[in-house]
Order: sequence, then C-alpha cells, then structure tokens
Amino acid sequence: MDSLRSKADGTLVSSAIRDISDRKRSEEMFRGLLESAPDAMVIVDSKGEIVLVNAQTVKLFDYGRDELLGQRVELLVPDRFRDLHPDLRSGYFADPHARPMGVGLELYGRRKDGTEFPIEISLSPLETEDGTLVSSAIRDISDRKRSEEEASHFRAVIESSQDAIIGKDLDGIITSWNSGAECLYGYSAAEAIGKSISVLVLPGHDDEMPEFIRRVRSGEQLKNFETVRQRKDGTQVEVSLTVSVIQDRKGSVIGISSIARDIGLRLRYQEQLRLLAEQDALTGLCNRRRFQRGVSDQVGRARRYEEHATLMMIDLNGFKQINDIYGHRVGDRALRTIAAALKRRLRDNDIVARVGGDEFAVLMPYARAKDAAVIAEDLRKVISGCKIEVDDSPELHLSASIGLVQIDKDTPNDETVLDEVDRLMYRDKEQSRTKILRV
Repeated sequence: MDSLRSKADGTLVSSAIRDISDRKRSEEMFRGLLESAPDAMVIVDSKGEIVLVNAQTVKLFDYGRDELLGQRVELLVPDRFRDLHPDLRSGYFADPHARPMGVGLELYGRRKDGTEFPIEISLSPLETEDGTLVSSAIRDISDRKRSEEEASHFRAVIESSQDAIIGKDLDGIITSWNSGAECLYGYSAAEAIGKSISVLVLPGHDDEMPEFIRRVRSGEQLKNFETVRQRKDGTQVEVSLTVSVIQDRKGSVIGISSIARDIGLRLRYQEQLRLLAEQDALTGLCNRRRFQRGVSDQVGRARRYEEHATLMMIDLNGFKQINDIYGHRVGDRALRTIAAALKRRLRDNDIVARVGGDEFAVLMPYARAKDAAVIAEDLRKVISGCKIEVDDSPELHLSASIGLVQIDKDTPNDETVLDEVDRLMYRDKEQSRTKILRV
C-alpha cells in the first residue's frame, strides 16, 4: 500500500507499505520443518557462515545454537580437512544444485570435543531475498558404517572358511556359495548359485533339506548331522551339517544356511582307532576286548530272545616249542597262517578272535553245541593241515585242543560261560598227546 503525506515544512514524503504476513508464515513453516527434520540441518551463506541450525545439529555436534550461529561452517569439519573445505564450498556456490557431497569419498564431522564421526551430506541451494544460501542435510552414519564393517568382516570370515557355507531360500535354491563350498563340492559359485541344493544329493537318496527346513523353522537346533553328498565329479563325500535359519529384519524366516564339514578323514581316523582298540595287530582278528563284548551281547540276546549260540576256545599244542626252537618270527608266521585258515573256514557272522598268545576263540551265533562239535573236529583238521614254513627246515604242523559250550537262555552271564569254555579246552588239552609234527 502506497501513501503520500507532507511534513511541517511542506515537503512531501512517500511511504511504501508491504504486507509480509505470508512471508512470516512461510518462514515459520520453514523453521518448523527444519526443526522436525531427522537429519542435522545446517544453512550457510556465501561466506560460509552458519545462519541457521536445527535441534538435530545441536544434538549431533554438541554445540549450543549460539555457539554455531555466525561461525564458519568449517567449525564442524575435522582439522585435517579444514584447509580444503573453503575451496569445495566456493566451487559449490559457483554452480549450486541439489546433490550429495563427496560422492565416493568418506566424509567426517567434528564434535565440539574434537571427536570425529562418519557422515553423509546432501546439499541444496536456497534462493532468498538476501541471496543464495546452502542447506546441508547431515546424517551420522556411524551405525551403518559399523554394520558394513561387521558385514565385511563376516563375509571375509565366510570366504576364508574351509567349511562349505551355503545359503538357500525356502525352496532350496542356492543363494550364496563360499570358496569352502567350491573346494568341497567342486562347483564354482557361478555354477551353483540359482541351482537347487538337490544337485548335491546322491542319486536314489532322499533330499533331507525339506525336513531340515521344517525342523529349524520350528525352533530346533540342527547340529553335526552326518550324511553323504555328491561332488561335481560324481564322487561321494561324508559331511557333518549344521543348519540354521536366515531371517529378515522383521524376524521372518526367508532362507536356510548350512555349514558342511568334510568328516571323511575324521571317520577314517576313528575307524583306525577302533581297529587299534578292537583288532589283534598280528593276525587282524578281533582281540580279547572285542570278543568279550560280543559274548556279553550274545548272552543278553539269549536271555531276552532265547537265541542260542556256541562258544569255542582253541589252544595250539606245542606252540611254545616253535618259539623256543625257531624264534618268534616263525611263531608269528604260524599264528597268522592259522588265523587266516580259521577265517576261511568259518561263517562271515562268526566272531573269530585271538585272545591270548596261542589261543583263539570263536563265537558262532545260532549254532547248537552238537552242530558246533562237528565244526570243531573239522577245525582240528584245518589247523593240523596248515603248513608253517621254516627257512632251511621241513614244514611244521600244529594240532589244537578245543573246548566248546552252548549259550542259551539259561546261561547266567558272560564270565561264567567264558570260564566254562576255558575249563573244557584245558581238559581236552590234558587228554591230548599231540606234539609238533615234522614232514
């Protein structure tokens, strides 16, 4: 609104009056939006002086508003970057447009106490009556950087792991495949990702993965499940699997992660240890410990299911003379020869053991004593027919003393039956007058 009035001296004065209610309302609205912004908002003029900040800026940088207003924006920049910042700021004012600052660079802010933190900055020009201002939206990305570093570390651990770590969706489609999986199964990541995990299942075998998914989704922990998988070249590998769920940020199950470890070597070691614990090193037959466990199991089955079996004890007559006259090397040869002959004559399900220096024992499941007695006489012939070779000497032959006893539902325990068969074997030995025969 324009007006014209005169002074006392007659001079005319013109006044221009403008209604700025709308501008005031706009400024108030702008300040309200600025205060409610989730990011720190810093507005600077062309000289780089801070003209406006919001509450998030105060909170993020730990300065009071009065400490920031009128200060150069470089106050918020780490010392090592301050010398470069004015040129960057001048370059932006020369061509102001909305854009992120420092694309591809790592940017940092500086708090009042001098500590630094990683940030993202988005710049936007503001055209005002006082000229161009620049609005900087500053976001603290410390948590995100920490998450990225943790994720990077996690990926490095996965890639460096010798175990096969595989991610799958709920349909069993492979979504991730580490270098350990490449080494174990022979498929590259490019070959495996996008394929069904069933590619590792042996032909003719059921895929356990649907059952794994059901079990882990119900909250069960699936650890050290041993199974067999097939490599790319068709060979088999024994693995131990640990399976867990993959969840999204809302906690919904979106996939399955499995860690597979090659346990073939471990199983071979276990088998070797078992053999050392249960096998006679000289003859390859079962040792006394394994045989006694077999007898105990058989007595238990006889008492529960009325199964019958026969226990036989065999002692070689004159074996001590072989050791004394020809030495232990020939004695060992005799034991190996007779052990092999016993294995060939007896059934696969018979347990044959060397239980002492020159004593052998046989457990014959489902054999009755009268049938076993026929077998015992045949074994005497088998043993006497064994030729023990001696350097520069005639072949040697041995005879055997044998005791046998039946195991049935009335057998009290394993110790009793072992003592009885041992007694019967020595009785047979006393009645024998055999000795080393020369050919």
